[in-house]
Amino acid sequence: MKIIFFGSDSFGLPSLEALIKSKEDLVAVITAPDRPKGRGLRIEQTPIKEKATFYNLPIFQTKNINEPCFREILSSLNADIGVLIAFGSILKREIIYLPKMGVINLHPSLLPKYRGSAPIPWAIIKGEKETGNSIIKIDEGVDSGPIILQERIEIKPEDTARSLSERMAEEGASLLLKAFSLFKEKRAELRTQNDAEATFAPKLKKSDGLINWKREAVEIHNLVRGLAPWPSAYTYLEDKCLKIWESEIKQEGGKPGEILEANKDQLLIACGKGSLLIKSLQREGKRRMAANEFLRGHPLKKNFEFRI
Repeated sequence: MKIIFFGSDSFGLPSLEALIKSKEDLVAVITAPDRPKGRGLRIEQTPIKEKATFYNLPIFQTKNINEPCFREILSSLNADIGVLIAFGSILKREIIYLPKMGVINLHPSLLPKYRGSAPIPWAIIKGEKETGNSIIKIDEGVDSGPIILQERIEIKPEDTARSLSERMAEEGASLLLKAFSLFKEKRAELRTQNDAEATFAPKLKKSDGLINWKREAVEIHNLVRGLAPWPSAYTYLEDKCLKIWESEIKQEGGKPGEILEANKDQLLIACGKGSLLIKSLQREGKRRMAANEFLRGHPLKKNFEFRI
């Protein structure tokens, strides 16, 4: 089959690699433009472009996938099917139905739960014990197309958004190949989603990471896990942002935001219910460090209260 691959984020790398190794005919890779990144504003390619360049695949970059002139380029490719994974833009009807069999999408949730751009972080933040990958055929809604295949995946207690994303990307690549086999053999069965059961996972904002110490320790711990590596959970120390990278739930109680212990061994902060042992953190403008190392350079007093 002649395939157009739409992708930008590293989540799509295992799937792109799997398609390449399966000897499928990748007629084009569509990805976001190169962009300045970091403090030095160094121009960087998307991870998908880097992979496609390595394999000498035809690459097209665009800020607006739905422009008429770009639609003409895609039409000329005469593709059988499109594959979209973490692309970053919504395809309009004119693009969706250009390939003969439409466009399929690997979405990292058990649809219709967690439709939207950040399903992995929100599943962890909400305390889910499992999630999964869905292969759907794209329609004109947001992650609302009929389901081709699904596979359940455990969310481990130690998972962060990064570790879970990496695992789901690898397992999603295998699921994608299974979907291709079904299409080739004309055995793909489409199952309509139940919109009444839909939940949503909106794009993350930095403000989502602000810790409210009145919340239960388990909720704050899930926030820490779900927002690692971005935008990260954070609080304020002397008006400076303090990112919390790793934590552990404890049962000791106190006034929310109050430091219960701050010594060379541990930093323990009271929550609305229970407390949180801070294992690694990062002060604004400084590097990430273990809590005991942080406390040697930034001594905190017991009973100090973080801003709620």
